[in-house]
Amino acid sequence: MRIKQPGDEIQEGMHGCEEKTTSDTKSWSTGFLMNMESTVAEIDCVSIGVSSNDIDLSVLHPDGSSLPIMASLSEADDEESESHTWKKLGFEPTLPICLKFEDVTYKVTVKGEKTPDANKYILHGITGLVHPGEVLALMGPSGGGKTTLLNLLSGRIKLDSGTITYNNQPYSKSLKWRIGFVLQDDVAFPHLTVKETLTYAALLRLPNTLTMQQKKERATCVISELGLERCQNTVVGGTFLRGISGGERKRVCIANEILLNPSLLLLDEPTSGLDSTTALQIVKMLRNIARSGKTVVTTIHQPSSRLFSKFDKLILLGKGSSLYFGKASDAMLYFSSMGCSPLIAMNPAEFLSDLANGNIKDKSVPSDLEDKFFPRNNSLDMKHGELSQVDVHEYLVEAYAVKEAKLGKTKLIKPLLIDAEPRMKARSSTMEWGATWWDQLSILFRRGLKERRHEYFSCIRITQVFSTAIVMGLLWWRSDASSPKGLQDQAGLLFFISVFWAFFPMFTAIFTFPQERVMLAKERSVGMYRLSAYLLARMISDLPLDLILPLVFLVIVYLMACLKSTFTAFSLTMLTVFLSVVAAQGLGLTIGAAFMDVKKASTLASVIIMTSMLSGGFFIQKVPVFMSWVHHVSPLSKD
Repeated sequence: MRIKQPGDEIQEGMHGCEEKTTSDTKSWSTGFLMNMESTVAEIDCVSIGVSSNDIDLSVLHPDGSSLPIMASLSEADDEESESHTWKKLGFEPTLPICLKFEDVTYKVTVKGEKTPDANKYILHGITGLVHPGEVLALMGPSGGGKTTLLNLLSGRIKLDSGTITYNNQPYSKSLKWRIGFVLQDDVAFPHLTVKETLTYAALLRLPNTLTMQQKKERATCVISELGLERCQNTVVGGTFLRGISGGERKRVCIANEILLNPSLLLLDEPTSGLDSTTALQIVKMLRNIARSGKTVVTTIHQPSSRLFSKFDKLILLGKGSSLYFGKASDAMLYFSSMGCSPLIAMNPAEFLSDLANGNIKDKSVPSDLEDKFFPRNNSLDMKHGELSQVDVHEYLVEAYAVKEAKLGKTKLIKPLLIDAEPRMKARSSTMEWGATWWDQLSILFRRGLKERRHEYFSCIRITQVFSTAIVMGLLWWRSDASSPKGLQDQAGLLFFISVFWAFFPMFTAIFTFPQERVMLAKERSVGMYRLSAYLLARMISDLPLDLILPLVFLVIVYLMACLKSTFTAFSLTMLTVFLSVVAAQGLGLTIGAAFMDVKKASTLASVIIMTSMLSGGFFIQKVPVFMSWVHHVSPLSKD
């Protein structure tokens, strides 16, 4: 059998397989959709040869004829030209990273168990290797450990045992800037446009050696290369805001990482929720990114046959164990060589997913599996007369372990020698922060104004403030402070104004950190900005927004109620309201950050506001001595 695919010329030999050919072979299926009722397991040699002008994947039939099973030469030429375009995107040459991981094991402590040291293993000795220019797919059912393995490879969580190396070097802080991680959930600010989202990310993340104009040009270039020009001025959108499509949102998230020209790009299910055509476009784009010299690792759930053919290497995971590692194009051959092949026309990805789940239906049962388990009636699913999923899983895990032992793990994951250690260390000092503290404050301030102005000046919020102001103005219409009764009425008006502008900003601020928590964690994980710059920019950007509505509110009430008509009196009233807003907002941010749960934070805020109202001195004059301290800390105190 002979296979040709893009990459460096690699010659691999597989010997020791006995010649075994059935007398009645119905047909050889073209492509990855195979109907293999009769298995032809004649594997003398698997060789992979590639030249720059010949990119064609073909299978050599025993009679000598060649059967094509991949893209045509013209399609390959298009991908090659796109790869050259991607190379032009780098603001510096891409540092090639060879990712190698061996015997990776990860476990978590299970709470509620009787024994204190009860652990649940998420990953069991996973081994793999991916070189620059390759796309490695992590495939398996939900709960198989794909995302956990991806987090371990990115350095976000620490492994329990095993080794993970990058160019034969362990993870270090300098690698943080070389690794891009695209989350499964599309996390972005909904009210910012695509261009604004990527421009702010470029200004904050790209190195200080570039000017502001160069960073903006870099963002524009990435927008062009990812095909986002049509929607660059459209808001990203969210759950309650209509914006760009799902495929465009995914490309925006990938563009966020591509901005920094990462050497290693990790993606968690980038095709989830997309139709097959859009998913294929995303994977083609990832393949072009890899061809520009980057290393790409992605998890995938249920790819189509066309999408599956775009992967260079594959790791098949089942219940945290490795069932296959090798070339994606050889996966079907590996399982057919052990006697497990589809009996009906089947998508190879569907076939592999079934095996990872332990589902052997519509597939030939290996003779070793039959001999081992069929005599044991207690291991059979008696209802359907089939092997249990546990039996199938155990057999596949043991078969792969035998393959590793036979080929030799060292030979299986022998990495290319890449001398990049000096460049990796040199980058660590220059890439500490993409912008200075003051630049971070300025950029976050501008971004905060653009994002939150929609929230502050929403129709509901404006209607609430205006209607409350008009109702108060009508109730205190032309109040007269010359009489004691009128003076008391105006005191009640001022008290209500203070209460309203304490309640309103506090409950708005409570939602800030719980809602922005995911975005903050994502941006902080990649060292986008300092936490002090974010907090200060968050508070400063709220000040002008917090001042506009109280000013309009007070003008309406002041004129309708005929309060003291002097500039000094109005200014002092406005200053008091503004300070009350700032204090309430700060308290709301503190409560929201402390609990990170809206319900709990709202309950505590209600108790604090009610306590402040009762102890402010308007309802009770004589407060017990042991409760007098509440009067002094109340923001609504009349003293």
